[in-house]
Order: sequence, then structure tokens, then C-alpha cells
Amino acid sequence: MGLNLETRSRIYDFDSIEADDEFDTELAKAYARYRDAAENKSEIEIHNYLQDKASQNKKEYNDVVSALLYGALTEPGKARMFFQSISFVNRDNFASIVTKLQVLTTSIKFQNLKLAVRDQIFWLISELTSLNVQNVDTLYLCLMRQIRGGDVGQPNVLLCEQILKLFEVHKVWLGTSPRVIATAVYTYLRTIADHRTLQLQSLQQKEIRFVINLMREKWMLCVPIGRDLIRILYDLRAIPDIKQFWDTLLNSPQSISPKFKGIDTVLKTPTPKEFLRCRITPDIEFKLLFILQNLRITQYQRNLTWFVQRFLNTPEAEPFYADVIRFIVAGWYPSNQILQSDIVPRYVIIGSMMRSIKSNVVLTNVKTALVYDWLFFTSTDNIMFIEPAMLLMERSAERYPGITALIMEFLKKSVDEYFPPLRDYMASCVTCGMRVLLNKGVIRSLIPIYRCPATESITRDYMQALFSEFLVEDKQQSAVLPSSVSMQPSGGSGSESNAMRSMPSTPKSENVEYPSEQQQQQGDIDYDSNQKSQQTPKLAIMTPMKDDEDVDAYLYGQSDTEMENTVVNDTEKSVEDTPLPPSEDTDMNDTNEDTMLVVEDEKEEEETDGLQSHQSYWIFGDSLKRFKEASANAIATLREGNVEQYSELNMTSKKNLKEILAVFLRMAIPAETLGSAIGAPIRNIVVSNLLIHNSTPNSMDSVDEDTIVQDPTKDVFDLIMATFWSSCNNDASRDKVIRLIGCIAHTKKTSKTKRHIIGMRWWSFIAGQLGNEQVTESLDISEWFPSIIINYKAYVSHAFSVEESTIDKSDYLREYLKGDLQALADKNIVYFNDIIPLLYQYLPNVTVGDLDILKLTLLMLLPETVGKLTCNLYSDSTRIFGNQISTFFVSDSLALTTYETTHLWQLLAAELQGKSDEIYRLFQQPQVIHAMKTNFKIEILPSLFSILTSIPPSKDLMYAILQIMPATLKVTQPQTQFILASLQYWSQQRTDEFLSSLSELTEWITDQIENEEDRSGMATQLLHVLTIWWDQKSASESFKLDKKVLFDLFKLGNLVAYTCPKEWSLEQPRKKKRPILLDSDEDE
Repeated sequence: MGLNLETRSRIYDFDSIEADDEFDTELAKAYARYRDAAENKSEIEIHNYLQDKASQNKKEYNDVVSALLYGALTEPGKARMFFQSISFVNRDNFASIVTKLQVLTTSIKFQNLKLAVRDQIFWLISELTSLNVQNVDTLYLCLMRQIRGGDVGQPNVLLCEQILKLFEVHKVWLGTSPRVIATAVYTYLRTIADHRTLQLQSLQQKEIRFVINLMREKWMLCVPIGRDLIRILYDLRAIPDIKQFWDTLLNSPQSISPKFKGIDTVLKTPTPKEFLRCRITPDIEFKLLFILQNLRITQYQRNLTWFVQRFLNTPEAEPFYADVIRFIVAGWYPSNQILQSDIVPRYVIIGSMMRSIKSNVVLTNVKTALVYDWLFFTSTDNIMFIEPAMLLMERSAERYPGITALIMEFLKKSVDEYFPPLRDYMASCVTCGMRVLLNKGVIRSLIPIYRCPATESITRDYMQALFSEFLVEDKQQSAVLPSSVSMQPSGGSGSESNAMRSMPSTPKSENVEYPSEQQQQQGDIDYDSNQKSQQTPKLAIMTPMKDDEDVDAYLYGQSDTEMENTVVNDTEKSVEDTPLPPSEDTDMNDTNEDTMLVVEDEKEEEETDGLQSHQSYWIFGDSLKRFKEASANAIATLREGNVEQYSELNMTSKKNLKEILAVFLRMAIPAETLGSAIGAPIRNIVVSNLLIHNSTPNSMDSVDEDTIVQDPTKDVFDLIMATFWSSCNNDASRDKVIRLIGCIAHTKKTSKTKRHIIGMRWWSFIAGQLGNEQVTESLDISEWFPSIIINYKAYVSHAFSVEESTIDKSDYLREYLKGDLQALADKNIVYFNDIIPLLYQYLPNVTVGDLDILKLTLLMLLPETVGKLTCNLYSDSTRIFGNQISTFFVSDSLALTTYETTHLWQLLAAELQGKSDEIYRLFQQPQVIHAMKTNFKIEILPSLFSILTSIPPSKDLMYAILQIMPATLKVTQPQTQFILASLQYWSQQRTDEFLSSLSELTEWITDQIENEEDRSGMATQLLHVLTIWWDQKSASESFKLDKKVLFDLFKLGNLVAYTCPKEWSLEQPRKKKRPILLDSDEDE
């Protein structure tokens, strides 16, 4: 009888109001199907059923593994039986099991797991560890993340004990896993501080012994933790055992490890984000990042209050503040989109939390967590380490001077007292950090803080001691502080108006650029890459804002209301003053790093004879003005999240753009002229939609322009593409639209990232037509897709001419296409899979043989696309690898994931079918031979066998595949099984070629040995594998009856002292003659 899926979860303890977990439901359904299929079956029948189902395809295999895992988790009494079944059907070295356990151990619902299920998870991980399964270490990392800091409740304490016990059981394995060792040391050093009570003293002692032993035995594996390791040890130095280790660390570091040069080397190493993140559970991280990534400055207070009350409200939990602050400061960085929005900044959250702390000890630890990286900051470090502390001091100076004084005093005392041997070094680092903060424009000057009436004299003394060189009066700078943001204690209820930012009273920098993720990782950050020297002091008055001034408004204090009024005023003023609003010439351009999308001021090239002149402008009536106004307002409302108003403005933009395009197609207006006028608003809309929705538009059910205008999910670029589509039969109109799209995407100031977003939208539109029944029913793909390729080449050629590129035009097209495909793959995998087979078929000179496109394709392939490509390859309508197959990539593919490796070899097998020369060339390459010898994957056997059996055997081919056998030959090795299967196939299906090739190979090796060439190893391998084949009684009759081949092999065995089967010697046993008796009738 099947499982009743209507019952509540057997994995989680849910309240009645909580929704079911999707993964839990998926496992339960798979188990129900398994139970139904296994009902009334014997053990052998169940085993055969599982093997058959797991062998069908990846989906069925996944279904089987899910069912068996669910059984092992929910039925402890049968767990070993289920695990044995998992082992029987295992096709991927337990990778699927590890992946599914990762889902459970990283779930934000981990704390809701039933205790029995949690015990089973530990049991399964222990079994996988005993088998030394690949990536099992990730499960330990996931489990340790689930230990809640500051939580001394029974479930959390039990989790600490269970993980510790697991480490003790698998101590040998632990010693081979550096990542787990470092994370375990960092995690349990933090839990030791939590387990100070008498009831938990026994557990604390176990944790202390565990950590001390690990640090003494594997100290150099702990050093990569970085400076936070020293911070935690310093906090625990009152514990006798840790104090002893601390003293040794300070006074005799090389006694711990000869390679260790001293504590200062650790202090100068920033702690990697993964260690700071490991002390934040997935559930807590999810809730904290929701605040940091989604809530405006006017909305965060309620959520932060709930967060503090939920996780930090007890005396036992207060030490957890330090972990949370360290995570906010150095474990997570806001994206450019967040930095340029009105999302609550990090320093506001930190300030609110600090005002909620009751314990002085905890407050001291939190201050250390805040400024710790500043004490050792160098010019190559990430400025995001020190930005929150500086902004918190600056923005608190007027309204919360106590916070400014507190941090400044702590910074000064930390330099003097934290580690006296490095006092001068820390002082120089603090100075260096301030210099970088000023140079990058994070703050304008220290003078406003120093001269602020609320700043105490002692705080000024600290500032003089630390930053005297930056306190010189500069006539070019205003001595007025930015207004602060209200930082109510998180436990309180501040009004929304108190949390609003007020208008900035100090000048803002010209171009503030916060770092991209790539820059954050590299530490190469430029807050103000284009800052100009100010010739005259700027007055603190309200001036009209350009489109991109919202960046500084939100970073430096302007309120939402004021910003909205400013944008409106700017739009009205610009529309009245000039035919083409200068505010709309701005564009959401990239910074110097192409990977970032930030708001910048893009000044379009002026047209001396274009639409700026009155004689051209009147042609469009007021459509152009209304289009630009609606586009600007649409972008503003999109940023604010007003979906309804955005839909109305978006429709207005499209209606006016439709009128503009109609005039453009009728009149002799150059595409360059119109493109310069409408390009920036269209690019801004495209990027805004990408940032807000983070996906490409849906497939189009209709390419009718009127339908596009009415559809709220389509934007202005969809309308342009629909216009292109409808004009495909008119060469003149089509060419004009292509030229216009090129002018919109390609200006000298448009970054590559922006261009590829436009290119991504091009291909997403084309992919949408593949799912459009109106198109597919009326036209065959072969009739219209080649013209799309021609038009795309024309579009890229425009970029080639604008950029004035010096590289070959075909190479430029290839690189451009790669960028477009990468953007498409990032945003819509389905569209990518729709397009890539067609590009291989209709754009072969660019795609075929290109490793970058192939790697991207392998990463993104869906099963149905693999099938489609395989069919195309078998039919010779498509090629992927080309004539020159990269043997390095083929060999490296064996180190990829099983999924990618299997797909690559499946496609390679389809392309190489029957191509003797290419197959011979591939298997004779040393790189391929070495990879298959050392890193052979059994998953590629079907493809490999398909390749070899598609051509007749030869001496060289047999010689090549014999070389893949490991030095120690075993029957169970996949290489041996593969060679035996090949011999069997050839001997039965290609008998004559096989015997001829084997004879030729044997004679050649024999001649080499007789001529004193060293081929004894190959001879032994050949004889060994043929002997195995013979002894298994599976050798073909043709081989057994070929006396010449057998004798040549026997002769070869004598040359290398290898004992061959005696039947190969061809010596017939002599029969003993019986005497004939005289009186016998035998002679008759």
C-alpha cells in the first residue's frame, strides 16, 4: 500500500500553519512510488527492479536514489538495507546522495528536523565517510553551519555533541581534510565561549581538548583562518588550557610548527568570508540578508527588532552579536545595485545593534569586530572592510556623538594595547585606511567630525593622535557633516520619519562607484575613479539632480521625498528648456570594470546636423519628448517598486516609440541620428528590467506590435525587436532597424557589459520565436534562421566599426557572440538551450571548435538539448568539435563533473562515428592516453565503446587502447572491462580485421623486442589482457582456432618470460599405442 501523501512530513516537525517543504515532498513521492512498485516482490525482484530503473536515465536514477534515501531517513530499522540498495544502484560514486544530504543540511528548516531523522543523517554521513566518498567534507561544513551561536538549548547542544562525536569516530579522515579542520577549529572555539555554564562543563572540556589537539597537530592548516583566529583565542585566553596554548603561540611559535613564523603573520592575513559565514546559520543568514538586501531605510526597523528579539535577546545569546557584526563587515558585501539604492546601509544596521547591547563585555567584542580589519589594513585590502566603521562615526557625529566617541576611543586604544609588538604597524595601517577612505570618496573630510560641536575634546585628541595629517584645513572643502540616519535601538520602535535621511549638507563626489563582486574579491576598489578637483567651494543648497544623482542621495543622506521632488523638477525643467532633455542623455552605464552595472552619467555625442536641429525635430511632433519623459519616469518608478505606475508609463513609452519608429521607417532619417536620441532611455530601461526582474522576457505569443504595446510584461526593446521581425521581408526597412539597434547598443561610451545585455535580449527574442506556434507552423526554421544570422552579423559589424577594432572581423564576431551567449546563459538557461543547437548548425565558422563556447554549452546543457545535438551530429548536419579536436580539453574533461563529462563524450561519440582517421588521431594523443589511464570514468564507457566499435580495428588503435591500462592490471578495473568488451565485439563482428590487426601488433612488438627495443611492458599488458579474456571462457572461437596468432603470442610470452596458457603452444599430447594381441581380431 502506497504512502499517504496527505499526512504531515515524516522528516520535519511542522506547525499546522507551516507550508510543506518541496524537497521533502519530492522525496516522499519518490518513496511512495518505490513502495508501490516493491509491494509483493521478493528481495531479488526488488533488486532487479532498482537496477533496471536506475539504468534507464538520469531522471529515473535520481528517482531511485531519492526513494532509498527517504527510506533510510524515515525508517531507522531498515536503514542499512536501504543504504545497501543505494550502494547496489550507485552510478555516480554517491554524488547524488551527497547532493541531497547537502539540501537537508543547508536548509533553513534544519532546526525543524525530527530528532530521529537527524540521527539518520549523521549515520549516513558516517557511512559515506567510511567509504571516503568524494565531497563528503561539504556535509561536515554544512552541519557545522547549523550550530547556532549563543544558543544553549538542548537541540543545539546535542548537535554540537553529535558533530564532535563524528569527528572522533573519523579522526583519521579528519586529518586529511584541511577545510574541515580549519572550520572545525573556528566553530568550536566559538562554541567553547557559549558553553561556560556548569551543566555544559563536560561538553566544553571535550571541545577544548578537541580544538587544542587539532591546533597542536595541524596548526599550519589553521593559519588560513586568518586574524579572526587570533581574535577568538584572545577572547578565550582566561581558560587554562587555551592560555597555555596562547602563551606558547606568543613566546615559542616554532614549537607549534617549524614553518610558523609568528602571530604577526596571522594578524596580517584577512579572514576569508567562508569562515565568518560559517558562524551564521542558513536560517539566520536568510533573515539577515533579507534586511540588508531588500528593506528600505524607512522599513528596516520592525524587521531588525524582530531579528534581535529572536536571536540576540538573551544574556546567553548576546555574545553572538560579535559574529553577526563580523559577518556584516567582512563576510558579505552589498552589490552595486544595493549601494546605489535606498536599501538600508550596513552601518545603520550595525549602529542600531550596538545601541541594543546591554553587556559591556559584549560591546567591547562588537567594537573589536567592527574595527578589527582596520588595525591591519593595507592599500591592497578591500575598502569594504572599513567602510561601515567610518560611515558610522561620520553619520553619528551630530545625533549620536556617543557612538562616534566610542569607536574613535576604541580605535586608539586598540592601536596602543591590542598587540604592543605591532603598535607602530597598526598605527600605520589605521592611517593607511583613512587615506584610502578619503581618496576613494567614502568620506569627504575628517574636518566636519573634528569641528562638530558635539565632538568631545578627548575624541579630538584621539583624532589628532591617529589622523593628524588629515586634519589640515582645506579651503576647498566644506566643514559641514552629512545628516545622519536615525538608529533607534533595535528593541525600540522608532517612527518612520526618524529613520528617513535628510538632505545632504556637504558636497558630494562627482562619481561614486561602489565595488563589484569581482573587485571586492580582488581588493581593487575605486569609490571615485573620476573625481575632479573642486575649484570653488560648493554651497549646501538644493540643486536639480541628474538621473544618476540618486546614488549619492541615498549614500550621503537625502530623503526619499526630496529625491522624488528633485527628479520631477529636473524632468520638468529639462523638458521646458531644451528640445532634447539633457537629463535623459544620462545612461546607466558600467564603470571601468565591465562586470558592473551602475548608474552613471553618459553624455551622448552631440549631433551637429541631426535631431538637435529644428528642421529634423519637428518630424516626430511631441512623440519624442513624451517618450523620453515616460521612460525617465518609468525608470524612477521601477526603482521605487511601484509596479502599477511602471506598467502605465511603460505602455506610454511604447506607444510613443511605436509612432517614432513608424516615422523613422517612412522618412530618410539616419539610424545614427535617432539612435543618439533614444539610445540612452532604451538602454536604461533594458538594464533596469534586468536588475529588477533578473530574467529575460517571456516567450512571445505574438510579434504584433500592437500586442507588444498592450502587454505589460514587454518593454520598449521588445517593441523594437517586433518591428525588426515584421520588417524582415522588406530589405530596406529591415536594414534600417538593424542599424538602429546597432546605434542603440554601440556607442563609444557604452560598455561591453551593456552591449551584451542588448545582445542577450536579441537572442532571447529569437528563442522566443522558436516557441511561437504562429511562426513554427507557417515557416520552417531553415527558411528564416539563416537570415537571422546574416542580420546578427550586420549588427555586430556596427560594433566593429564603432570600436575601430584592429582584430580580424571573424574573431571579433566570435568574441562578441561569446559575450552574448554568456549573458543569455546567466539569465535564461532554457533560451540558451533553444539557441545553441541552431548556432552550431547555422554559424559553424564561429562556433565549431571554439573551446569557450563548448565549455559554456556543457555547463548549461539540458537533457533534451543533448538529444537534439546528438541527432544532428549523427546526421552530419552539425559539428561541434571540428577537424582539430583539442586533446587537452578532451583529457581535462575527465576531471569535470560526471554530468558534464558524460555529455561531452556522448557528443564526441556522435561526431566521431565512423571517422577512422580522426578516431585514430584522438586515441594516439599522449594527453588522452594519460588521462584515461589515471582518471578513467566508468560513465564514459558507452560513448567510448560507441566510438571504437564504429570503425574496424587496426594495429595502431589496439596499441593505443592497450596503453590506457594501469600498471597494476585488475579484472575489476573499468579500463580492463572496456578493453575486454572491445576485444569481444571485434572478434565477433569484425573477425578478419581483428585477427589481422592482432597478428600485426604481436609481430611488431616481437620484432621490437628482438631488435632490443624496450616493449616488454606493452607485451606483458597485451598477453595479460588476452589471458584474462581466455580464462573467462569468453574468447571467440575464431581467436581460439587461429593457430598462427596463438603461436605468435606464445612466442612473445617466451621472449618476456610471461606464462601463457598451454593451449597456445600448439603442442599436441602424444597418445600411447596399445599392443595388438595375436589372437585378437583387431587386425581384421
